[in-house]
Amino acid sequence: MSFLEDLRFALRQLSKAPGFALTAIVTLALGIGANTAIFSVIHAVLMHPSGVDAPERVGVMRTKYANLGLDFPDLSVPDFADAASLKNQVQAAALQRGDSYNILRDGRTEHLDGSQVTWQWFNVFGARPILGRTFTAEEDQKGANNVAVLSYGAWQKVFGGDRNVVGQTVMLNEKPYRVIGVMRSDFDWPRGKEVWTPMGLEPKEYNLDNRFNEGSVGVVRLQPGVSFAQFNAGLAAKSHEEYVREGSKGFATRSNWGMTSTPVTEFAAGPLRKPLYVLFGVVALVLLIASANVAGLFLARASARTKEFAIRTALGANAWRLVRQMLTETAVLAGLATLIGIAIGPVFGKMLLWLVPQSLGEGYVVKLSFGVLAFTAGAGLLTSLIAGIGPSVKMVRSQKRLELHDGGRSSTASVDKQRLRSVFVIGEVAMAFVLLAGTGLFLASLKQMQQIDPGFNPHGVLTGVVIFSGEGYKNNVQRQESFVNAALDNLKAQPGVKSAAATTSLPFSNQDGASSFSIEGRALGPNDPGPHSQLSFATADYIKTMQVPLLAGRWISTEDRSNTQPVVVIDQKLAKKYWPGQNPIGQHLRDNGVATVVGVVGDVRPDSLEEDVSDGMRYYPYSQSANGIASFAARTDGDPLTLVSALNRAIAAVDPGQTAFNVGTLASRVDASLASRRLIVWLLTAFAGLALVLALVGIYGLISYVTEQRTNEIGIRMALGAQRGQVVGLVMRSAVAWVVIGLVIGIAMSFLAASALKQVFTSFGGGVLSSLVVPMAALLAIGGLAGLIPARRAASIDPAKTLRSE
Repeated sequence: MSFLEDLRFALRQLSKAPGFALTAIVTLALGIGANTAIFSVIHAVLMHPSGVDAPERVGVMRTKYANLGLDFPDLSVPDFADAASLKNQVQAAALQRGDSYNILRDGRTEHLDGSQVTWQWFNVFGARPILGRTFTAEEDQKGANNVAVLSYGAWQKVFGGDRNVVGQTVMLNEKPYRVIGVMRSDFDWPRGKEVWTPMGLEPKEYNLDNRFNEGSVGVVRLQPGVSFAQFNAGLAAKSHEEYVREGSKGFATRSNWGMTSTPVTEFAAGPLRKPLYVLFGVVALVLLIASANVAGLFLARASARTKEFAIRTALGANAWRLVRQMLTETAVLAGLATLIGIAIGPVFGKMLLWLVPQSLGEGYVVKLSFGVLAFTAGAGLLTSLIAGIGPSVKMVRSQKRLELHDGGRSSTASVDKQRLRSVFVIGEVAMAFVLLAGTGLFLASLKQMQQIDPGFNPHGVLTGVVIFSGEGYKNNVQRQESFVNAALDNLKAQPGVKSAAATTSLPFSNQDGASSFSIEGRALGPNDPGPHSQLSFATADYIKTMQVPLLAGRWISTEDRSNTQPVVVIDQKLAKKYWPGQNPIGQHLRDNGVATVVGVVGDVRPDSLEEDVSDGMRYYPYSQSANGIASFAARTDGDPLTLVSALNRAIAAVDPGQTAFNVGTLASRVDASLASRRLIVWLLTAFAGLALVLALVGIYGLISYVTEQRTNEIGIRMALGAQRGQVVGLVMRSAVAWVVIGLVIGIAMSFLAASALKQVFTSFGGGVLSSLVVPMAALLAIGGLAGLIPARRAASIDPAKTLRSE
């Protein structure tokens, strides 16, 4: 019989059992659709980031200081020059620095988040504009005419999608810029940027004395056929040249400095990488549960078709023929489920990204691609094999023992099928338990991290950022100080404001800077790179507004100005690290000048509740450096969002040309740091619920099947005096036994999974045992519920009818 004949026969058989076919298709479609949804997101985020051509050849440069425990995606201009000089390996290289622009249009000032880039930035990503062009090498020179490329979003927001925008002149930071291009909507590098301008590096910036002044992001496009291992070997050779130039006592050697790179596909995902891998494992379990469920359905259906198979065997059909027919039927069901998965998977993937906080999911484009199609087809094939092979083999083995009597029934064959179905159900219970336990562990860890003290009180605080625009502010300490002081005075005078302060780097804002420094009078040992920490510049009311405890000495005061003795306040972490058991007050730190330590404050987590990666913090007076940025914080007893207009008024009253952006509550920033962990909990809960439903269906199906097979036995027991309660207990014991076995296996799997997850996620899981109680209770309840209906049905069997049938 040909494949087409097998296919026609399979369709005819399935049409005779529409309920079975529909149940199997829906079950498999849920599993395949969930996998397609997650994979479509993985494809968009990890494998083929939007707006990047041939992403496997695009990399992000990194700098590492092994002896300082630092590894970050920033580099200096000399680093960039070294990388770009590897012409045999690098096709294009570019540098980027974050910038901020106030655009004046129609008498109104708006803020645009932007980037200064070297001219090959767009070439590295293989990005082409939708209108106009990108930069030329001539435009990327100091003193060249000002030109700008707009993002698609800025084009729509500011210019209303005007297709004549190319050639127009706009005022950015009080300077005229000519718009030369508009990028496509899928280009978002760096993420969230709205305008790009040429960097125009000066020759002095390439000086090797700037080697360790990182502050730019470098990207490269490798030549065809060049691997990242080869490129990193070239970077290692360039790093060695710096070691030789400095000598054995140089900072490069002492800090174990070096350059490396990572593919953009690894860098782009950021905090979404770990959740996506976890969710991919979760939906794989869901697919296995769905496949086991359908395999159980096929076994039940095979039992109902034993007479058919017996007749076909008697007529000469061999084992392979029967297996092929069973596999064809599973392939038809899996194929239809795959088509549904292809239709709903990307839709669910887009819905998944909608659930992702904007800070994590912005800029990714989920679409149906060849890779997604290939994955979905593979998932369909896998489910077909899982659902079909086991039942087919068991059916053939049982068929050899069948005798063509009593409708083709055989107790041995029935027992074999029952055992295999019980294996499937036990597996479903075990995998469902792992999902439920995982949900509990992530929920426990989320609650645990929500209780972590960040070192300040984020509640009741409104924040906003001003990046000074205009030549009058550039490198002008007095002008910036005057603006900040006047704006703070205005803000403090607003109703509802208890206190207000400004700083260069608010916690949980990704604004923090860092630098090495030295301690006067303390010599460095061999291979000792010296102290290193994060640093911030803050005003007098900063710790009052943030409610950071002062532990020793004093905080910065209004008397600490640009023309007074430089001072610095350190946190407890630095004090313990460099002055254990001593008083650091009065010590002198050197970093572009000498500052006296005047106080010690409590530790503050700079970026994350999940882990504290800070090396410590140094606080300098805001008025003692021209930083170009002021992050405002205002505390109130009420809703901090009611202060938004007050903040804007306070700034506009000093200089209408300046505007605040990233305005929001400090509490929301802290909460956003847990976004990836919260996303896992949400989706795990949904998939664990689906697994529970599938387990319920599987247990119910098996109990119903076993009860039907034992109808005569139960009838005889009742005829001999067994009570209804005893019959219910007999059936329920089977259900509970399978659940208990599944739970034992699931508990063992959960401990293994928890151990693996603790290696990936910091602060993971409070206690594994406490997270197992609810899943155990839930699955025991599910098992009892699934067995109750068949048990009650068995208890209502008429013993007289059973005896007559015997």
